[in-house]
Amino acid sequence: MVRELEPPFELGLDGRQITVAEHEIGSNRVFHVDFGGWKKSLVIAIGIGIRDQKFWTSIPQGRQAEAQEIGKLIAEHIRANRK
Repeated sequence: MVRELEPPFELGLDGRQITVAEHEIGSNRVFHVDFGGWKKSLVIAIGIGIRDQKFWTSIPQGRQAEAQEIGKLIAEHIRANRK
C-alpha cells in the first residue's frame, strides 16, 4: 500500500528552519526543499542503486551530500509521524 503524500512540513537544519514539500511526478515521489533564501532550493528523491540499495539523490545531481543529509531528516520525520 502506498502512503499518502506528506503535507508540507518544517525541519531544522544547521540551526535554521527549512520547509519540505512532497510531490508526485509520474510514479516517483520527490521532495522540494526550501531554505528560506539562505541557500538555493533543492529537489531530492530516493534513487535505487546497484543491488537494489536505496539512496537519496539531488535533482539535478551535484548536491549529493545535502541530499543525503536532508533525506535522512525527511525519512525520520515520516517514520515519526506514521500512525
